[in-house]
Amino acid sequence: MSIRTARFAFLLAAGALVLGACERPSGTPADAPATDDAPQVEAPAAAGEGGDVDAIRVVDRGPVAGAAAGFDVKAFAGTFATDGAQLQLATDGTYTLVVHAESADADLATTGTWSVEADGTELLLDPDSKDEPDRRYAITTNDALTALDGGQVLRRDDA
Repeated sequence: MSIRTARFAFLLAAGALVLGACERPSGTPADAPATDDAPQVEAPAAAGEGGDVDAIRVVDRGPVAGAAAGFDVKAFAGTFATDGAQLQLATDGTYTLVVHAESADADLATTGTWSVEADGTELLLDPDSKDEPDRRYAITTNDALTALDGGQVLRRDDA
């Protein structure tokens, strides 16, 4: 056997070992296309259908944590404001709160996640920084939030 043939055989064997060491999740065919890591869930059967879903993947795009089944996150999300404060609620459950600090004459921004509690009657802001306290608001109407710790009222910016 020549050196060239021996090298080729060695590389072929090493490649087979590397491929053999790769673990494939059970149930995934060897020729399946690569997918992203989005969580996959079973889709509910449409009314009047046998439960077949004509889709490659069903991704859970559920509502914000704690939101009741009838709570429309897209309709509720938006900008709420009052003098010296503006709250932007995103449909993905994140928020940005900007408060004007008179003593420093600066705008201070806080980011975090928001959730709906108490059967859809309260909003909880959980800041990313654990040095910041959580904030709770009563959902007075679809266009107004009232702070539970001080009565500050934030109104929908376009209302």
